[in-house]
Amino acid sequence: MTCGELYSFELSFHFAFLIDVVSTLDEIRQRLGKFDVRKKDIAFTKPEGLVSASVLVPLFIEDGNVKVLLTTRAKHLRTQPGLVAFPGGHMDEDDQSVISTALREAEEEIGLSAQDVDVLTVLPPAFVRPNKFVSLVVGLIPSGFVPKMNKEEVSKVFSLPLKRFLKNDYVTKEVKLGDFEFRVFFFYDIVDGEKIETWGFTAVYCMFVGLALCTSDLSIEVQKGEIVNKDNLFSTQHSENFFLKLKQTFAKL
Repeated sequence: MTCGELYSFELSFHFAFLIDVVSTLDEIRQRLGKFDVRKKDIAFTKPEGLVSASVLVPLFIEDGNVKVLLTTRAKHLRTQPGLVAFPGGHMDEDDQSVISTALREAEEEIGLSAQDVDVLTVLPPAFVRPNKFVSLVVGLIPSGFVPKMNKEEVSKVFSLPLKRFLKNDYVTKEVKLGDFEFRVFFFYDIVDGEKIETWGFTAVYCMFVGLALCTSDLSIEVQKGEIVNKDNLFSTQHSENFFLKLKQTFAKL
């Protein structure tokens, strides 16, 4: 069974004509390339006390649609059990780059060979509670890729259309922690007869990548007063103090 056959999702006829994303490799590469930190004169140094990690955002094109491959973390894991996530994990000493980490973890979790990943961009790092400094590597994988799950780490591998995360049927929750206010996004889908909840970091970055590839002028208010679209994504460079303050806030929970 291919990753395209792993997903089950109903998309309304009306929505399909309202929102879409570019679907040719050249367009995808061009759109995502402008956010690539490797092309910018910006240093993203990991703040002391945070743990370096990387995730792979695996995209593939099937029947003219861009889809994103996701996993559900195994329920016995100590951290974030049962959550929908991108393949990824902590950086090892032997990893030569954030790309190496993302590709190694993807191979360990779902059997995706590094040779089968066309790296399209490396996005600016993000904070993931409680203390992760996470780099995001977006790559194109073969549409016929057959996942080989490592059941010690993941319990499910599935895919959804990327434009699904541009649909406004999400649920949001406003959360205040210390000096920070967060808007948390939740998306709900039926996959192979099972209700799937995609939320938090994974949901937001599916939205962001979708926005980067969006063919319309769609804007989304991701935080109170912070509206993003395909032109101003990732325009804010957070300081080292910002990440450290986030870590301190979550350490108090």
